[in-house]
Amino acid sequence: MAFSCFYKTLKKEAVNLIVIPLEKYADWLNQQDQSIQNCINAQKFKAAAGKTALLFKSDGVLSAALVVMDINDMWSMASICQSIPHEDYQIVDPFGVVESELFYLGFGLGCYQFLSYKSQRKSNSIKLYLPKKFAEVEKMLKAIYLVRDVINTPAEDMGPEEIAHQVQKLAQTFSASFSEIVGDALVERGYRGIHTVGRASIRSPRLIRLDWGNKTHPHIVLVGKGVAFDTGGLDIKTAGSMLLMHKDMGGAAQVLGLARLIMDSQLPIRLTVLIPAVENAISGNAYRPSDVIKMYNGSTVEITNTDAEGRVILADALTEGSRLKPDLIMDFATLTGAARVAVGTEIAAFFANNEMWAAKLTKAANKVQDPVWRLPLYQPYKKLLDSKVADIQNCASAPYAGSISAALFLESFVEGDIPWLHFDLMAWNITHMPGRPVGGEAMGIRAVYEMLKAQYQQD
Repeated sequence: MAFSCFYKTLKKEAVNLIVIPLEKYADWLNQQDQSIQNCINAQKFKAAAGKTALLFKSDGVLSAALVVMDINDMWSMASICQSIPHEDYQIVDPFGVVESELFYLGFGLGCYQFLSYKSQRKSNSIKLYLPKKFAEVEKMLKAIYLVRDVINTPAEDMGPEEIAHQVQKLAQTFSASFSEIVGDALVERGYRGIHTVGRASIRSPRLIRLDWGNKTHPHIVLVGKGVAFDTGGLDIKTAGSMLLMHKDMGGAAQVLGLARLIMDSQLPIRLTVLIPAVENAISGNAYRPSDVIKMYNGSTVEITNTDAEGRVILADALTEGSRLKPDLIMDFATLTGAARVAVGTEIAAFFANNEMWAAKLTKAANKVQDPVWRLPLYQPYKKLLDSKVADIQNCASAPYAGSISAALFLESFVEGDIPWLHFDLMAWNITHMPGRPVGGEAMGIRAVYEMLKAQYQQD
């Protein structure tokens, strides 16, 4: 993870980047010298949000660039890195529209590149002046770049052990404590859900933990699904469905980024991160459909589909988190295709057992343009999880409401009346959008961070 898309001390030689709202562009152009109008017209420039044009001196030297903005869209500056020369820039804002850190964040996310496996790396060298009041943008970028990098890394290099190493590095960076329970020790400690799903792989399953913060502060538990690769198990996926399954640890990646942001910003909370990390592989000791697992909370689960493994490992972690009696538990998971059918790939579906936190999250998401959408914990659908041989089955008996039944399964492992938010997300951009290249993506964590900041940070 590395980026250098900003500088913080003004430079005399910096090129002006003129920011013009779309609705003001025609008037602005009419007020410019004829030479500027001729220069823009010669480029056959058609104003649209996010589009750029270049201005040159009479000797052909670049004098300025302009970008047309939709003042309500943080992604208006996100394509700049691909459309203007590699120089140092400073914003000129004649209409006073760049008053939000979101535009700088959009620019920074547009500069993201994943080049780890490229033999020839053509890295971005565009830099933009970042005013001091927007310093938090760099913390946000470090968190989101981490999420993207971890998801984009192939499973060969991002297995359960490597996920643990990422958590350990965060712990070392922010003076947090790190621990993990690995392999057969999971069985000895009662985490049979995690062990059962991961036992078929030569890469040992584990429950990873990070603790940080003052014990007198409100306690937040973050749980992330860490399936490093998902074959589907004995209910094996098709080749096409397996192609992106290195992203099935996308929930763990979200938690890594969110934890980094919380610690980097020194939010006054006590933080616990729990990541059950496994590879859902196939071998002679793979778990089977019809197996029954005794879970960490003592209940039994009938396995009706080995490809519904994420909820099984999350269940043990949610039980662990519940027993810490926190003020709020949040889990993130690339859990169901049904959620993608319901809200598409660009929105994080979420479920909540607490109306106050649901409302706060929705408000925060709208403020920072990080889309989430609430789906219902419709209790009558819990009958879809009825088992004749165990307390509950891991996959619904009918092909409907798959994301809801999965959430209801998880809810049964949240003990007591602890507030709980569950995110079911894609964690991947399937098409290129400004600032959001094809590949791993952070979804919902900016909204959660804004929610926690509004709730707990003192001015």
